[in-house]
Amino acid sequence: MREALEDLVGSLGYNALMFGSADDYLASPDRADVRCMILDVQMPGMNGLDLQSHLVEENKAPPIIFVTSYGDDTVRRRAMRSGAVCVLEKPVQETAIIGCLKTALGED
Repeated sequence: MREALEDLVGSLGYNALMFGSADDYLASPDRADVRCMILDVQMPGMNGLDLQSHLVEENKAPPIIFVTSYGDDTVRRRAMRSGAVCVLEKPVQETAIIGCLKTALGED
């Protein structure tokens, strides 16, 4: 899924940075350049919702789009309450991701 997302984002003219975990992202010197994140709820180590909370607390949260297999109402409410742009359930249609990216980047 990560490679497909990277290809999709690249085909739209954006530069995609891929990280294997929340810790990898947090340690990256490139994180200041991130304009939007596409996160899974379930990730190795810190999960996507906890990463979102951490970034909100730091006041450094870019717009976040969640893509998840665990799209129950509790997950959706928590993500949206913390400022997520979209919470999409797998399998995700490319058009949904594109729409969320445009919204997140103020291009709609």
